[in-house]
Amino acid sequence: VERFAPQQKTDYVALLNEWSIGFYTELDFVNEGRNQEKLRTAMIENGIEGITVPKVYKDLCTRRVLVSDWMDGVKLSECPPEEIREITKIAQEAFLTQLFETGFFHADPHPGNILRLNEPTAEGHTVALIDCGLMASIDRDDQDHMISAVIHLANKDYASLVDDFIRLKILPEDCDRAAIIPLMDKALSPYVKGGGAKKYEEELKKMYGMEEESMSSQVGGFQAMTQDALTVLNDVPFSIPPYFAILGRAIVTLEGIALIGDENYGIIMESYPFIARKLLAENRPEVQQALQEVLFSVTDGDSSNGLKLNRLFALLNNASGSIGTKEGASFVDLDAVPEDGLSLGDGLKLLLSDNAESLRKLLEDEVENIADVFFRQITRKGMTEAVVTFTPPRLPTLPFLGDIFSPPKVQLDDIPFPFLLPGGDGERVTPSVSLMTVNEFTDLIAPKLNRDEEIYAISIADAAEQFVGAEAANFLRGDGLISAQSAKLVLAAATTGLLGNADLLGTPTAQNTLKYLSDILQRLDQSGSGNVEDTLEEAMSALSSEEKERLDGIVTELTKRILQRVRTRVAMKSSA
Repeated sequence: VERFAPQQKTDYVALLNEWSIGFYTELDFVNEGRNQEKLRTAMIENGIEGITVPKVYKDLCTRRVLVSDWMDGVKLSECPPEEIREITKIAQEAFLTQLFETGFFHADPHPGNILRLNEPTAEGHTVALIDCGLMASIDRDDQDHMISAVIHLANKDYASLVDDFIRLKILPEDCDRAAIIPLMDKALSPYVKGGGAKKYEEELKKMYGMEEESMSSQVGGFQAMTQDALTVLNDVPFSIPPYFAILGRAIVTLEGIALIGDENYGIIMESYPFIARKLLAENRPEVQQALQEVLFSVTDGDSSNGLKLNRLFALLNNASGSIGTKEGASFVDLDAVPEDGLSLGDGLKLLLSDNAESLRKLLEDEVENIADVFFRQITRKGMTEAVVTFTPPRLPTLPFLGDIFSPPKVQLDDIPFPFLLPGGDGERVTPSVSLMTVNEFTDLIAPKLNRDEEIYAISIADAAEQFVGAEAANFLRGDGLISAQSAKLVLAAATTGLLGNADLLGTPTAQNTLKYLSDILQRLDQSGSGNVEDTLEEAMSALSSEEKERLDGIVTELTKRILQRVRTRVAMKSSA
């Protein structure tokens, strides 16, 4: 290889050494027992359900004898396809946990090492994983880079995948990106589509125009494919890290098993929900960076730098196993919210769960910015509607007499009112009184949105309409605030606890008052859109007491921050 492809950077000695170490240590049953007990402990600690590793009795083990619990079952190689399809889901979750959580994975998961148990264990496990002689480890940095690579591969972002391969030391930093990206598309896109070697061959024939039986198309396609292969060999100085050899073998083996149960199986797309859950839960900076890229990166249809709310909804759906796809269901569409995805209640419950800690931490400041944008928009439109609504009408003009009995119309927004403004140092400074019109006061506490903020608000409201409904979206846009519908929406949020402040709004007196007002508005509103309270109540009722407490804390903190922003704006006016 070094003679004919000297530009290749793979350390073949290290590669073979990794294999030889694995084969040698596999013959030592004391080592295998340690591996087996380590894997068993890791799977228990990570709460893996459905699959178990037999307990080892190390006091009875020697280099030539391994003693463990007896597993009474059938090898996967002897199971029918429908059973393999069900077992694949369990085995896949276990392997992804080993690869991306523990960093210690079973490197020989062939069908003979996976058993379908005749009877469930006491813990309810129905599958057993045996023979832990050949194991491999992967460090935390490489785990993070591989998570990023799966995300980019799944949504066909090959430009970013080049960066992942550089971090994984598969490609050098000075590689020719312009040459590599098209080759990645040709080599990896058929693989992501799934279906194993057979489907891969079919996709390659389509790609190179070799579907026709004519000699010219076959020869031309083969020449093009050969040229691309030579380009990879001669012009792309890739290298294969030593641990990749064992990892690749394990992945190919597992995928081969899965294809018996499902001929269209593709491990990249099947593993994406696990990766999505990983993004939601992990607080480490590297994973947070990948999460931020998913939720905030600029798209073709949206050049704003803020949170893409539709991507947040899509990610929550991805984590629950519902994935929106593109290009014939072959790749993940980060912007697509599946029609049969999560309900508002399920999404809220997931967002407030322990498994979404990373997401909540990342969104903390962004949610404050969103709340401030909508507070200003709602306040400004609400004030405008209020001024129009409460301005007294002008008396009609009388024939021949003109306006003699009809004084000029009073404009409320032209009349200055005294407003009490806090001092520049909060409560320790005596408040001051300032005469301002309603419009001046509105501009002070809720400054007009700039162009970028307006576009951002529109995108957030449009995405919210898909997930929450038209009434909530119209409220966020500030449309029809002086209306029974808007009042019903606010009261419903307060009644169900969505606005937090459980100590204040959760008292019997407060709840009775809110219920009474809600009943009045229900009678006043003749539009027939009376399901908003039911939707919110259903979403809140699904939350546990811990999740409700967490929501209350989030809303309380968010309210404090928004009020502090308002106080800061007012204090600047007062001290000016």
